[in-house]
Amino acid sequence: MFGTNGQCGWHNKPLFKGPGIVIGRKGQGPLGVEWVDRDYWVIDTGYSLVPKSDDIDLKFAYFLIKYIGLNHLKDGTSNPTLSREVFGAQALPLPPIEQQRAIAATLGALDDKIELNRRMNATLEAMARALFRDWFVDFGPTRAKMAQSAAGAKNQNEPAAPYLSPDLWSLFPDRLDDAGKPEGWEFEAVIDQADWINGAAYKNMHFSDSPDALPVIKIAELKNGVTEKTAWTATDLGSRYLINDGELLFSWSGNPDTSIDTFLWSGGKAWLNQHIFAVRETEKRSKPFLHAMLKFLKPEFAELAHNKQTTGLGHVTKADMQRMLICIAPETAHQAFDKLVAPIFDRAFLLQTESRTLTQTRDLLLPRLMSGELRVAEAERAVETVL
Repeated sequence: MFGTNGQCGWHNKPLFKGPGIVIGRKGQGPLGVEWVDRDYWVIDTGYSLVPKSDDIDLKFAYFLIKYIGLNHLKDGTSNPTLSREVFGAQALPLPPIEQQRAIAATLGALDDKIELNRRMNATLEAMARALFRDWFVDFGPTRAKMAQSAAGAKNQNEPAAPYLSPDLWSLFPDRLDDAGKPEGWEFEAVIDQADWINGAAYKNMHFSDSPDALPVIKIAELKNGVTEKTAWTATDLGSRYLINDGELLFSWSGNPDTSIDTFLWSGGKAWLNQHIFAVRETEKRSKPFLHAMLKFLKPEFAELAHNKQTTGLGHVTKADMQRMLICIAPETAHQAFDKLVAPIFDRAFLLQTESRTLTQTRDLLLPRLMSGELRVAEAERAVETVL
């Protein structure tokens, strides 16, 4: 289900057959332009576009509309709206269909790789979450040992193949204590697992186009990267607010379903704005562990934010994380977990960084192709260098 700024929910039956284009219709913010591969539903804050002629390639039309933008066509103040008549009256460049398809294929190849990376990252994240849950929430290895014991297994250090290797199997107790956790393990507060640095309160007076300015990272930048709408500042409000590639960030305020989340930053040096924690590892816990923990806890964070929601926004505080407990194992088990999860974490960050490069390439080629400044063959060569 799509609205003015992209997907906003789900519906049990489609209104339109995919693939298709959805554009935003009204709202104070930027109007979205979305490509939808599958069947979809559009609410009343968006339009679904259907070509009236075979002379228009649908994917080309998508890139063309992203290039020209929609915000300058809105009318009104309190709830600016893009009317069907105004959009329909626009005169747009339309090259021959073969050239349309070539442009769409060139830019589409980048989009396809970005989407593939996104899916691979989702799989990697799910793997890390599953391992975290099995070890630190469900206590799977300990319960498996208990099941072995109940079944009369002769050797408690012989895993139930193919569950865990013997060296990992030996790290887990064979019983739960009275609190329901593995014997010898402890409960600790989430807040105690890292240093949590809330971003600075950057204001309009701090923003600047100075040559030494850096981007100010708000929730929009966590989702979309640095764009033309990003504010920049040369004001140093404290070195603790300076972030760089690989920083673990937790957005603790906003829409509970779309904004309360954990991100890995890959946009270079920047200043962190308020409502986002920089989650900094200590000697106690590694960054891969913290990332897996926060991603696993996302539904719980969202529920907390929903319960404190006002005017569509919710938040998760340090006090909330003081009350939230996780089970902590002896150091040897944590080291083993890090050894398993670190390659997953590193691969996910590599894919994210690659997608950032692909996005920058696409956004550089798009206006030059649409304006005729760049020939398709030249763009194809540029794409080959990053794919």
